[in-house]
Amino acid sequence: MKEVEWQCEGSKSLSPDGFNFNFIKSNWDTLKKDIKDVVHFFQESGCFSKGCNASFIALVPKVKDPNTLDQFRPISLVGAIYKIITKVLSCRIKEVLSLVIDENQ
Repeated sequence: MKEVEWQCEGSKSLSPDGFNFNFIKSNWDTLKKDIKDVVHFFQESGCFSKGCNASFIALVPKVKDPNTLDQFRPISLVGAIYKIITKVLSCRIKEVLSLVIDENQ
């Protein structure tokens, strides 16, 4: 899990839970037990708290004084725990994907 954590860009905007990955990285020794507990609970039960998958859409202006909607870039702010769980899952599925899907597909 620490490897997954360190692969994530740390300085991006805060997630809905109010933390970015730089905060988690700099406080890893304090937070690692709680993060590992949440991930292990998800692996055993297949579910997590409703708040963990909350996300928000924010519009970031592409130009100095935007006038129309196409002058904004939508970004999704997803919680850090949700990102960690999805990254762990994607790393695990990557290992078996070639066994399930043919190379030509």
